[in-house]
Amino acid sequence: MTATGTIDVADVRARHRIEDVVAASGVELRPTGKSLLGCCPLHEDHTASLSVGGIPDRFHCFGCGASGDVIEYVARLRNLTFRDAVAYLENDHDLGMSSARRAPASPLPQPPTIDVVPERAWEINELAWQRWTRPVNHEFALSWLRNHRGLDVAPVEAALESHVVGHTGAEWATTTRHLSRAGVSDDELLALDLSQRTRRDTLIDTLRGRLVVPVRDSEGHLTGFIGRQTLETSRGPRYRNPTRTAVFDKSTMLFTLVSHPSPPAHAVVVEGPLDVLAVAAAGVSTSLPVVAVSTGGTSVSRDQARQVSALSSQRAYLALDGDAAGRDGATRWVDLLYRQLHHPIAVADLPAGRDPADWIAEHGPSALRSLLTQARHPAYELAQLAPRGPAAAPATAFTPHL
Repeated sequence: MTATGTIDVADVRARHRIEDVVAASGVELRPTGKSLLGCCPLHEDHTASLSVGGIPDRFHCFGCGASGDVIEYVARLRNLTFRDAVAYLENDHDLGMSSARRAPASPLPQPPTIDVVPERAWEINELAWQRWTRPVNHEFALSWLRNHRGLDVAPVEAALESHVVGHTGAEWATTTRHLSRAGVSDDELLALDLSQRTRRDTLIDTLRGRLVVPVRDSEGHLTGFIGRQTLETSRGPRYRNPTRTAVFDKSTMLFTLVSHPSPPAHAVVVEGPLDVLAVAAAGVSTSLPVVAVSTGGTSVSRDQARQVSALSSQRAYLALDGDAAGRDGATRWVDLLYRQLHHPIAVADLPAGRDPADWIAEHGPSALRSLLTQARHPAYELAQLAPRGPAAAPATAFTPHL
């Protein structure tokens, strides 16, 4: 503020780094190249569309198009005029920023370069999972699924004789401290994406306030976790996968609760981990021979398609979300699983805007059987693939029964 009592706008800009203000507003920022990326809080964003600092002191969202300096960011976030946004920053109102945070800060520390051998990585992940499935955490996860998604996975856990969900708790560094006391080094925590380093050179938990599901390889080794946001006030992405680690690679990851179904079951390909849980619960409830699988979205690699084909020789069902992304994802699955690997499949059509978990919660477990028995031949998807050239079709005739 100047001697006359007016606010010096240039001084406000200089004292409030855009990176600090965005982080203080609840956005989880991660370094990539010369900028930081995070999910934009100005619209419904699950793809980390917000770029911060790529152009010095500016932000830009590739999703909604918003861009500007630190004042414009606060004005848009809080629905303020330019003048009010300047005053808001001047007073540090509700930003949770101390004078220490306003001081010039060094760039975010880079991830460690140490190599963690797979056996050690599996061991550390198991320690984290044991923490997140303590009775208090586990019961909270079960309760949240029942109350917020209409999903009861207790029968699934009883059938598998193991926990399939846990919860991290909402504290900033509980898991980090627990694992450190268990002998896990800071570099190991960072390398496995279980912790993140702050600008103050302290470690905090990567997954906070999230329901977690374990991702295991075909041998049962725990390679990583998918976290689903449960805090109403959090501005982070709804789902969070690990970054690439010594034992986790999203391009090869396949989330399923059963790696070796016996007797052989029909694979049901869905998008999200809660869809996997919902299909598994419906299968247990109705005795349907199904095993749900997910790649954590609509993307699919040839390796992931091979894994699905290897699960069972039975017909696989595509049950992706009822939206444009789901339809595009189904086409990619048809190309890899049906057209290239010659695995028999059928496509289940969900209503617009619905996913399998929603559908089953609304209509009950029997809705899964109806959804799959009404699945169709992938003729539409094959038509989309026609320009790519002919491919031999599977020899088996299409019979969409279970």
